[in-house]
Amino acid sequence: MAYRLDELARLAAELGFGCTRPDPSRVDVRLTPDTVICFLNLIGEEHVEGDHTLVGFEGTPWHTHGTLEFLEGTAAAVACDELEVLVGLATGELVVVSRYRHGALDDRWLEHTREPLALEHMAPGEELRVMRLWTVGRAPT
Repeated sequence: MAYRLDELARLAAELGFGCTRPDPSRVDVRLTPDTVICFLNLIGEEHVEGDHTLVGFEGTPWHTHGTLEFLEGTAAAVACDELEVLVGLATGELVVVSRYRHGALDDRWLEHTREPLALEHMAPGEELRVMRLWTVGRAPT
């Protein structure tokens, strides 16, 4: 199923995020000055069979997704569509994790705040940074 890009752009503006449309099949949402999450529909592309969607952060690897699933502890998962992802970021339920290797940004992904961060596979020289956004509601004091 294709991402609802027009609705996504409207919601991003309502939540206080900057938003651009580099082309009709893509929405880029600026979470911070240097953190942009991108949603892309690959519908009817010559090299793609069927309809596919991609989501990722500018400057890091992207992943094929429709609905995103986040673990909530050891036994539960939460499914979020593209609109719920933005709401989760704005309310602080979802966080952005950035992995740096030897000081350079290597990857970025989303995590649910109720899922413990797995650290056992970190390599020497790796650093994880977790960023929580609060554009809706009140951040805890």
